[in-house]
Amino acid sequence: MSKKTGIIAMVISVVSLICSIASIANMMQMKAAQAVPALEAVQETASVETPLDTASMETALDNASAETPLDTASVAATPDTEAEDAQAHSRDTAAQYVMYVGTNDKDTYKPEHTNEEAMNIVDQICLKYFDGYTLQDATGSWTDETGTPTHEYTLVCYFDAADEATVYEAADEIIKELNQNTVLIEKTEIEMEYYSGAK
Repeated sequence: MSKKTGIIAMVISVVSLICSIASIANMMQMKAAQAVPALEAVQETASVETPLDTASMETALDNASAETPLDTASVAATPDTEAEDAQAHSRDTAAQYVMYVGTNDKDTYKPEHTNEEAMNIVDQICLKYFDGYTLQDATGSWTDETGTPTHEYTLVCYFDAADEATVYEAADEIIKELNQNTVLIEKTEIEMEYYSGAK
């Protein structure tokens, strides 16, 4: 082969290589062009589907909020046990009077009645003035005007929801019958309940 022929063959090889490279580049450009519409289609699909998902979430939230009043209504319709119990019994706020009655005579400083007699006297007077009351025995202690400590049999009378004037009328009679200087009367506001048992 001559030198000139070798140069021509080399030029032809280079031109052939350039053509091959150009062909490959052209193919890659075509594939890239085909990929762009596919990518745009994916983007469009994603943008369309996103509102659908959002809409579906909003629908779920609306359904949940719509169900809440129903649950609240069912809870509200459930009977309140405590309210039922409160209605089942009679409750009231009233004054309670407690009277402490000593039984030592105010003149002799000694008991002029036995404990049973003193209890009977007070009981009979209470029956005259009150529909209901409670009597308890106790021991009262006090120091008289001479400084002498004194212990005496004492009756404690409980009057619930009583009229104040009636309490003082009963006290007047008890003071007279047992010959006392005074009786102690306490007044307290209480909550009363006449409980009839569990239903």
